[in-house]
Amino acid sequence: MIQRIIIFCVIAISGVFVNAERGNAQHSMGARSIASGQTGVAAPGDSWSLFSNSALLSTDEKRISFYGFRYAGIAEITDAAFSASTPVFSGAAGAAVHRYGFDLFNETRFIAGYKQNWHGLHAGIALHYTYVQQGGNYGSAGAAGLDLGFAAEIISGLWFGSRATNINQPKYKKTDEELPRELAAGLSFSPVHRLMISTEIVKDVRFPASFRAGLDAELITGFRARTGITTQPETYSAGFGYQTGRWQINFAVQQHNPLGLSPAIDFGLTL
Repeated sequence: MIQRIIIFCVIAISGVFVNAERGNAQHSMGARSIASGQTGVAAPGDSWSLFSNSALLSTDEKRISFYGFRYAGIAEITDAAFSASTPVFSGAAGAAVHRYGFDLFNETRFIAGYKQNWHGLHAGIALHYTYVQQGGNYGSAGAAGLDLGFAAEIISGLWFGSRATNINQPKYKKTDEELPRELAAGLSFSPVHRLMISTEIVKDVRFPASFRAGLDAELITGFRARTGITTQPETYSAGFGYQTGRWQINFAVQQHNPLGLSPAIDFGLTL
């Protein structure tokens, strides 16, 4: 009986997070983004740009990154992701995989993307396949989606970025359930090399707009502190990161009202 109650609670909380994530376009990956209020659509140089804005994939370096996020500290409700990118000709290509959930419900995404740069205008495309599986012989389903991203440096240090998700309006097979469709646009500004301020708005077609803001500051060489907020849902976050040579590590904690604290960590390597 106790085990059934625990399983029921996990499923209920998981459902809340799934609705919050899909309904409010919570597709940010990486502890840097989480700590900075889930901003990233206009953040150049982010290792997780394939998720936030494929137009900002790095054209200078080969990178691999690993990420984990535990919702409200519950082991059964976890995000795990891997991302890799490499320069290709005058652009960049990337691939990633993301898994959310546990045995009774899980969602896995496979992503491939490419970006190109024309005279300072960056454009990217990402193709992804989402596979959902439910335990207890409830079956599985999958759907393929298409995302587009654009970015440009307006003036030195000021970037604009935008993203359109699932523009092909994909649906899971044999159901009427659509994958989340959203539009995101934002700005990032670095008045000095050691500071970046980010703001953006994300709108899922079925839910209220989510406003986000974040601050990322290098306090000493290689060590950065971050903080951020979001609306719809209301969250507060903070974290820090350290980068030296070819590797970097980032930590974050997000306070979700009323569900509590969720920790995140990522590790990246430049090849």
